[in-house]
Amino acid sequence: MVTKSPPPLGPRRRAVGTELKDRRRGEILAAALQQLERQPYETLTMSGVATAAGVAKGTLYLYFPTRESLFLSLLGEHYAAWFDALDARLQRPGLTASGWADWITRELAARPLFLRLVALLHAVLEQNVPLPEALAFKRQLAQRVGRSGIALERALRLPAGAGSRLLLWLQAIVPGLAQLAAPAAPLRAAVAAEAELAGLLIDFATEMRALLAAVVRGLQGKTETAG
Repeated sequence: MVTKSPPPLGPRRRAVGTELKDRRRGEILAAALQQLERQPYETLTMSGVATAAGVAKGTLYLYFPTRESLFLSLLGEHYAAWFDALDARLQRPGLTASGWADWITRELAARPLFLRLVALLHAVLEQNVPLPEALAFKRQLAQRVGRSGIALERALRLPAGAGSRLLLWLQAIVPGLAQLAAPAAPLRAAVAAEAELAGLLIDFATEMRALLAAVVRGLQGKTETAG
């Protein structure tokens, strides 16, 4: 009788090691997100994230060399989820400029932590990570923008290239508008108390919806009756 040799252990050990590493990385990102929900980014520390994740600070640095690297990775996951939702919406027929603006506004309003991370991208996160890491993030983003941009052009009957431009504009517009609509509570109260300043208090959803619908109609080159 021929005895079969057992399978080699090397690959299996590597697979198990990769699985454990991926799981640990996911736990760290989840802990970082939990910390961001509770406090401003500026006050977050790697020590605090390590404690929340149940790992040693040294272990945390094996996965993410800096705080910015950690939160850039977290933003990458949020971007992927957002683009997945966008692509799914674009597959449904009958999308109008107003309908797309409504959907985008609702999606963004439902993702406050995503808005906070996007606001940090250019001025903080990309400025404090190694260049190869920043470029890797840019490549992934460019791939999703290009793919979703083409789908957006088809859904909204936009000229070639306008879909990607619109998504890039969105990344620039959204953080500023979100910050403008959410001043600190004491400042909001003080501004509201002065009649000549009251116009500076805006509602994010209202302004975002109007702005996006107007931009899309401009790209379409026609006026669409609001529904």
